[in-house]
Amino acid sequence: MVKEFEYKNIRFDFKGRGITQEINLLDIDGKRVKGWYTNTEEVPTLPVLLNAAGSDGWELVSHSVNQDNQTNGVTFHYLYFKREVA
Repeated sequence: MVKEFEYKNIRFDFKGRGITQEINLLDIDGKRVKGWYTNTEEVPTLPVLLNAAGSDGWELVSHSVNQDNQTNGVTFHYLYFKREVA
């Protein structure tokens, strides 16, 4: 039997220098959101976001960084997750 997976991609940047791991901008699957769940009003810290993803069965498979400080003054992080389709 062949396993089937679904995928989720997340793009974010940190507030300030990222020392507190607070997320400034958060895009999930190409849509700007305020939190992992649609009813969440606050943008989470990175540990909160990763724990929420793990609780939902998502496995982090890749992380990359696009540093665009000179043009746009931002460093975006890209996280790619997968989970098995039930």
